[in-house]
Amino acid sequence: MKKWQIIVLVIAVAVLAAGIGAYAASSYGTQSDPLVAMSYLEDVLQPQIENSLDAKISEATKGLSNGGSASFTAVSLEAGQSLSVSSGTEIVLRSGSCASSGALSDVTAGTELGSGAELTANHLCLASASATLTAASAAALLIRGSYSLG
Repeated sequence: MKKWQIIVLVIAVAVLAAGIGAYAASSYGTQSDPLVAMSYLEDVLQPQIENSLDAKISEATKGLSNGGSASFTAVSLEAGQSLSVSSGTEIVLRSGSCASSGALSDVTAGTELGSGAELTANHLCLASASATLTAASAAALLIRGSYSLG
């Protein structure tokens, strides 16, 4: 092939490629041919996302309705009365005195409470396993989690 024929062929291929590129760029995602239809987003995708989110929220809150509580409950104990708590229960002694037996942590002070240790007023305590509190005098407690008076 002659040199001028190669040049003409290269120019023709370049013009053809430029034309195809310009057409693709001008018609990609236009009003007549959108990338995603708004009706698909509103009618199909949004309800799927909402249903998935609702299912995850109800799964996450299911544990709260099975013996747990989202807020603290005020509990009063008479002298000598005991209270049993399960793992994960939070306790705040508001007044009086209580001794613990079981696995309790004083989260406020960052210490473990041994068996027979007194709870400190207004400190948040967390049961890492089942524990029992016995009131030495009348006591007022705030409890979040499952408990039973005994």
